Amino acid sequence: MTRAQINRRQTMFFGLASAGLTLAGAQAATPAKGDAVPAGLAGPAGTLLHSMAPCRFGSIHYRYVKPGTASGKTPLLCLHASPGSSTGYSKLLPLMGADRLTIAADNPGFGLSDRPPNPSTIADFAGAMGDLLDALGLEQVDLLGSHTGSATAVELARQQPKRVRRIVLHSALMFTAPEIADYKAKQVGSVATSLDDAASRMPDLWKRFAKFRTDLGDDLAWQLFWEMNRDPLHMGWGHDAAFAYDFAGNFRQLRQPILVLNPQEGLSPITARARGVATNIAVMDLPWTGGLFSAHAAEVAPIIMTHLG
Repeated sequence: MTRAQINRRQTMFFGLASAGLTLAGAQAATPAKGDAVPAGLAGPAGTLLHSMAPCRFGSIHYRYVKPGTASGKTPLLCLHASPGSSTGYSKLLPLMGADRLTIAADNPGFGLSDRPPNPSTIADFAGAMGDLLDALGLEQVDLLGSHTGSATAVELARQQPKRVRRIVLHSALMFTAPEIADYKAKQVGSVATSLDDAASRMPDLWKRFAKFRTDLGDDLAWQLFWEMNRDPLHMGWGHDAAFAYDFAGNFRQLRQPILVLNPQEGLSPITARARGVATNIAVMDLPWTGGLFSAHAAEVAPIIMTHLG
């Protein structure tokens, strides 16, 4: 069975068992007015739900939480790091979804979304997310991006500036060309060449998740680990797309209010370069060393809410 066939079956499962939103219903969605929650998003308020929608690459999978009462607040679309999936936002979604529709979508080729036939670009990821917003009838959103998702957020705001109101980024990919070349050199051999090769690497990769297991517990740590390694032969597509994208150039052109979250991690000195780039961009240093939207969801949610209003 091909990946596309598997995903079509998963589409049926999630559409019927979780959210009740069929692809036909998504295509027919009308723009949300007033309460900013599309009528097609079925299910109880405050509950983490799943569904699928059509996009240019087939089906796109997303998680969502909707508020119990209308608040008039702009919906939030969360864009994950790659490799990975919207599972990375599973702790944050219920917190942000308490007073606004909050969605986290899987990039094409990651999670349960269909994989494009060719290596993706950040423009591909952003285009697919625009398709999702069309399917849901959302006229305007705020964006939250993490690592690769930060680039996708920048590109979606560049493609559709009137559709994006405010932006929060977890890290800014302000790399220099030599740094990108060095990183690529270090990544040589990191992607498995066969499924047997991928399987042989799993025990060692899981051992490296020891800190996540301590911080998050085995269950959530395993979910995150699995999502990172779900498609091991293509897991490098996200990194490749991010490094091929002119993040700094496009980032500087945006006019939306942007908050850049800079936790203490490997990208911290790279992200710090976003400070002072433009008056609409603010950088906030954070004390945490990992699991920003998982281990520290309760602490970071109020920071995001303050920026989004």
